[in-house]
Amino acid sequence: MKLAKLIFISIITVFIFFACTDPVEQTQADDTAPGEIVVDLSSPPPGSNADQAKWDSFDDAKKQDSWDKYVADNSASTESTAEAPVVEAPVERTPGSGAGGGGGSSMIPVTVGELTKAPMNIYYYGLGELKAGEEIRIAPGSNGAVASLYVSEGDFVEPGDLLFSLDNNDLVKNIERSSEKWDRDLDLASIKLSEATANYETTSSFYSKDLIAKSEFDKAKQDWEEAELNYEKIQLAKTIEIENLQENLRTTVAISTGRGYISNITFNKGEQVNSGDYVEIIDIEKIAITVQVPENIITRIKHGQQVIAKQASAPAYILEGVVTSMGLKADSNRTYQVIAEFENLNQKLLPGMLMEAQIQMIQYSSNFIVPKESLIIEGADQFIFIVKDGTAEKIPVEAGQSRGTLIQISGSIKEGDLLVIQGQTYLQKGTAVNVVETKKYLPESTEF
Repeated sequence: MKLAKLIFISIITVFIFFACTDPVEQTQADDTAPGEIVVDLSSPPPGSNADQAKWDSFDDAKKQDSWDKYVADNSASTESTAEAPVVEAPVERTPGSGAGGGGGSSMIPVTVGELTKAPMNIYYYGLGELKAGEEIRIAPGSNGAVASLYVSEGDFVEPGDLLFSLDNNDLVKNIERSSEKWDRDLDLASIKLSEATANYETTSSFYSKDLIAKSEFDKAKQDWEEAELNYEKIQLAKTIEIENLQENLRTTVAISTGRGYISNITFNKGEQVNSGDYVEIIDIEKIAITVQVPENIITRIKHGQQVIAKQASAPAYILEGVVTSMGLKADSNRTYQVIAEFENLNQKLLPGMLMEAQIQMIQYSSNFIVPKESLIIEGADQFIFIVKDGTAEKIPVEAGQSRGTLIQISGSIKEGDLLVIQGQTYLQKGTAVNVVETKKYLPESTEF
């Protein structure tokens, strides 16, 4: 009887034990994998700057956010050891490690980059259209029909090359008729001059012998001088008229006055042309880009400042030039024209192409440049973390100019120091760190 009573009491005890055990907690405990990070909102994550008292003042959302960041930063190292046997290694401890409470003394994984000095350039970015460095238009010197066309669009010409000629048959005939007329007049004038010369010579001989009166001698001399002057006048008139006619003839022939490519011809052979027609020659060995700049930028651009341009379809082909001209009057959109010139030695770029351009506005002197996210701000104080001998050093700095995601700083730092660029939010002075990656944080160049 006593034995049966004892067995009954044992059964009741076991039943009460299992009834009081939470099956959910039991399942969670069974599901926790070795090495998995367990989130406990009652205490701060390892390496947190908050001590337990400060942690208790946070609301649940802020606590969860802090744990989420810790889990994300440590997920890589956790995954790499998930399949390996869990071996408990001694924790490396350094003076100051684990400061802040609640975080223990484990090493904080960080990514670093070598501190680097560089100038900081501030650019204006815009789109611009290319234009030829020089454009020459050769128009016909007179109206008429095109007799010959010696070039085509795309041809390369040098100064003095023949471009086209107009029908000049009428001008040639006019020159011939004019020349014949003046030749007849000159023949008559020459005869009169010969007669006057002979009479003057005879009269002069007689006068020297006192055979004729002085008045007769003077009359012969005057006739000779007038005949000579008349001949010279006719000869000069002929020269002037023939030269004018020949000049008109020359206007029917057009020659190149520059070096470049034929880009446009407004007429064809046989068509009538006037002063509004032309052959266009462009020089693309030098090329210019025109960019419209807003009024708040134009005052920061100066002659001679650097301009870099590239075409979207040929990003590897980059032009480097300088500002050569700036407009003084705004257009209807309140923008000003800025022109830069480039050497287009390979002649791969052509007028009319759209280019992306960056115009240098300011260049700040060389200083340390860091990612903005690596700069920690606490009230009026600013500092960065660098890694030295496996621990984090907290270095006060002063911030300078910024551009995009980068900012200049100055302080007790030197080139080559290992700047913490990821994981810095979990650090304090003296925190032990594990450098998981060293990478460059500055772009290769400031171009685009």
